[in-house]
Amino acid sequence: MCVALVGVLVGLMLPVIAGGRSAAQSAQCLAHLRQISAALLLYASEHDKRFPDPFAAQTSWEQLLRSYVKDGGLFRCPADRELFQLVGSSFDWRDTGMPETTLAGKLMTDTSRPDCVLAFEALPEWHARGRMNAALLNGAALSMERDRCLADIQSPIRAVAPEAKADARRRRG
Repeated sequence: MCVALVGVLVGLMLPVIAGGRSAAQSAQCLAHLRQISAALLLYASEHDKRFPDPFAAQTSWEQLLRSYVKDGGLFRCPADRELFQLVGSSFDWRDTGMPETTLAGKLMTDTSRPDCVLAFEALPEWHARGRMNAALLNGAALSMERDRCLADIQSPIRAVAPEAKADARRRRG
């Protein structure tokens, strides 16, 4: 009887413990993203207000930020069990390769969207289904819907004025 009761209690506690671990990993991941965001902004402030351009530098963005971070482990999300081992980073940043959406090599003033995604988990759903952690240009770090994060990364870094949107709709007919 006593053994059965202990078994039931352990069975009830395991999901709570697992949920606590996931929340702790997510919080640490968000802290890493905040530090990565700060490193990107420091890099830009020391390089004529330009964000890193890994293509022009012929090295990774992580390598370009090494002097701005104290710990190389900063590029590892604690929930990442596969990607960090393969490529040395759990994160990516807004280097899209598209002139209208990328921040790579751009001036800090080239964006009119302080709430645009700056850095993010390279793979979604490490912490919760349908979600991923991201840091915004304004310094905030948050868990957001995966689709919202990915859509933001594909959105222009300059906000389109409402009247310009209306003009474009009228022209399309």
